[in-house]
Amino acid sequence: MQRYIIVTGLPASGKSTICRAVAAALDLPMLDKDEILEGLFASEGIGNAQWRTRLSRVADEALKESAMRTDRAVIASWWRHPASDLNTGTPAEWLSSLSGVLIELHCVCTAKLAAERFLSRKRHEGHLDHLKTHDQVLESFQRFATHGPLGIGRLVKVHTEKDVDLSSVLAEIELASIVDLR
Repeated sequence: MQRYIIVTGLPASGKSTICRAVAAALDLPMLDKDEILEGLFASEGIGNAQWRTRLSRVADEALKESAMRTDRAVIASWWRHPASDLNTGTPAEWLSSLSGVLIELHCVCTAKLAAERFLSRKRHEGHLDHLKTHDQVLESFQRFATHGPLGIGRLVKVHTEKDVDLSSVLAEIELASIVDLR
């Protein structure tokens, strides 16, 4: 079955974790933009914010190209919401051109918890997370949280504030896979 599970949600809401678990459970390829970006940091080096933004756009294109070369995958990124007036996140317009069933797996947690997770996690230094203050992160996450899901394909929400019941998530994905409402 041609099927793409697009994992969305705030930064540090659990997207990569749920992406890995779902991809493994359903034996689907996993495409995670952060992994692509970190590979670019390793090969191209670490720079300032403009350098990071340039590499991030290159990673966006690589993610898109990888997705277009397959007929099924679980894809995670911090997506640019269509309602956002900011030029941050992976552009999402191309997702609707993927053939097959599209399922948006939206990770839900409070902006406060996502900000706490974001500030406490250790990612590759090329992300430049250390340059952001708690107040900056919390304010931006609160603004991003007002947008909600991207609105692509069938929606499956997963609450990631506590341990996730993967079997329930997989059952919802399978149910959503039966009918494509695009």
